[in-house]
Amino acid sequence: MTTQTTSTTAHAFVFSGHNFGFWFHTLPRLVMAGLLLLAATAPLARAYDPLADEDEVRSGRLFLRDAAGKMVGAPNLSSKAHLAIAGLVAEVELEQTFRNDGDEWVEGIYAFPLPDDAAVRYLEMRVGERRIVGKIREREHAKQIYQAARAAGKKASLVEQQRPNFFTNRIANLGPGESITVTLRYVQPVTYEGGEFSLRLPTTITPRYIPGVHRASEEIAEEQPALSLAADPYLGWALPTDRVPDANAITPFLNPQVGSDTSPINAITITADLNPGMPLAEVGAAYHELAITREQGRYRVALASRRSEMDRDFVLRWRAVASQEPQAAYFAQQWEGEHYGLLMLMPPAVEGTQAAARLPRETVFVVDTSGSMGGVSIVQARQALTTALLTLQPEDAFNIIAFSDGTRALSSQSLPASRHNVQRGQEFVRLLQAGGGTRMLPALQRALGSDAEQGERLRQVVFITDGAVGNETELFTEISNTLGSNRLYTVGIGSAPNSWFMRKAASFGRGTFTHIGDISEAESRMVALFEQIAAPVAAGIRVQWPVGVQAESYPAQIPDLYAGQPVMLSTAFGAQAPAGQVAVSGRIAGSDWSRTLELNSGADHAGIASVWARRKIESLLDEKVTGRAEVLVRADVLPLALSHSLLSPYTSFVAVEERISRPAEADLQRKPVTNVRPKGQSPQPYAYPRTATGSPGQLLLGALLLFVAMMVYVMRREEVDHAPLAV
Repeated sequence: MTTQTTSTTAHAFVFSGHNFGFWFHTLPRLVMAGLLLLAATAPLARAYDPLADEDEVRSGRLFLRDAAGKMVGAPNLSSKAHLAIAGLVAEVELEQTFRNDGDEWVEGIYAFPLPDDAAVRYLEMRVGERRIVGKIREREHAKQIYQAARAAGKKASLVEQQRPNFFTNRIANLGPGESITVTLRYVQPVTYEGGEFSLRLPTTITPRYIPGVHRASEEIAEEQPALSLAADPYLGWALPTDRVPDANAITPFLNPQVGSDTSPINAITITADLNPGMPLAEVGAAYHELAITREQGRYRVALASRRSEMDRDFVLRWRAVASQEPQAAYFAQQWEGEHYGLLMLMPPAVEGTQAAARLPRETVFVVDTSGSMGGVSIVQARQALTTALLTLQPEDAFNIIAFSDGTRALSSQSLPASRHNVQRGQEFVRLLQAGGGTRMLPALQRALGSDAEQGERLRQVVFITDGAVGNETELFTEISNTLGSNRLYTVGIGSAPNSWFMRKAASFGRGTFTHIGDISEAESRMVALFEQIAAPVAAGIRVQWPVGVQAESYPAQIPDLYAGQPVMLSTAFGAQAPAGQVAVSGRIAGSDWSRTLELNSGADHAGIASVWARRKIESLLDEKVTGRAEVLVRADVLPLALSHSLLSPYTSFVAVEERISRPAEADLQRKPVTNVRPKGQSPQPYAYPRTATGSPGQLLLGALLLFVAMMVYVMRREEVDHAPLAV
């Protein structure tokens, strides 16, 4: 995965007849400019940081030096996660410890993932025995509080949401040898599908592709005021572009080393208390070995190795015994004088002659072959595609579109799924290799744009990718506008995919999301996907609450459901507790069906209110994709997030210790904490977006930067730390 770039660097020192005069007159000026720039950049150039004040302390990138030229150590990171699961809701506590091993005062900046459906509602900062509980504030106000504390020398933490599954945490004024622990607590709904419960905890980030032209953040803010808050604080490897105005905030550096569970670089300890409320046939994790103990129907889960490298998602799965598989469940909570509920109802299975006859299908496979798919991911993608091709029937049609920097297809139009054509497809798949950028938009446009050609066939687009893009909203808008009668199914590949993008793309595409995190899963997951989309769909679903009950539910409009998918509804009832029966109805294979469930407030289940608020916020944010103005969306989201103390695009958590820690005369070094490369992924080069500079200017800039780099190397080579700065 790389960003869009021009090719000027490759030609920086090519002298041809038509430009020799240009270089003859320009090179001496370059040399002089380089010397002046070198003098002005001792010890090193100031890094791009939109949060810094003009008279702020100096800042750095990945490695910093003190006045004596000694390398300043980075804050180390260790993490603990505990999952308390009861019924359909999990309360998760994530604890992150930062330690400053250097002899300078530093600010630690760490980017980390969370589940995209997590409702983050608590922040605590601990320094020694001192505990400081964070407060939820409007995002710009929280930033100002943090800036003031940082400048005053106080310890502070600022946690911000950059994407629903991507967050940044800043720790200010961490002294030499000091440690600080930041604790986040969030609520997450359990996933149930195909008879299996699951819960996902992401631990690292796949680098995102940044399309567009680099623009000054001031220009973007002037043209798109609603996006000005997005040009935010994280010192990433990319700068803002016209299409990803917060690129610097979502591009953390990866550690150049590769860790392991036996010798982790970023270690995490994971434990879970599982209270499923029913007998279980099995409990396990998809990509980790577990140690499990059971006592009176409750399960205590821990990593068998005690700790793990943070290089892949942790996915806990459990399955009820066959006779105990739930058909309905309801959980309630009273919070702040209001009543909330979480409802699950399973549509009936359709078997035998009741099932609708299988209709011919046109399936377009879109596969990501960009650089971020290098290593194990491209192998998984090839295996998934090969399996999918074997599920086609002779009456079907298909095509394969592969994309990276460009887009190429097996055929200019879909082919009949004859034995010969399927073999052609398999050979096309066998030759797929990973490399280049993730130019996803043209591939989506090509796959969805031929809807009119489908004829009598059902048209399905199966999109296989790791979702490593930064322009998610632009892609959601394209899907929403061009979907037509297509259905879009996303298949997430790799150990740390962008699950939020994959899930939402499938939602806007009226399809489903499947994740393949290991090569051993490729065949079974793809077979299950095609069995699912071949089965009758539960459509026209309606929910009827008891007479007199006032209910606000999300999702507001229940989508069509596929085999094994339940109706999952989060509801607010106001001050009056609901009573009576709720009825859910719809149609499957041309026949009506309905189910009812008694509303029983019963025991109070923590977290139900937060789940409802989080889903309402998600629904409001989705309105931006369908054209609602951001200023109106923000006006609805902000009071909801503040009242429920939830992190959102417009709110942040900030915690400040009142005592001053850093002496006034001590400088503050700024240091991003690196993430571990996703397991199995090839090393990724960092490249930068295109700029608005013309070709001559780019040639000048490329030559100048290369000259400065050479001078810095010559003058400082005895000081250079030979560890690579980025993957």
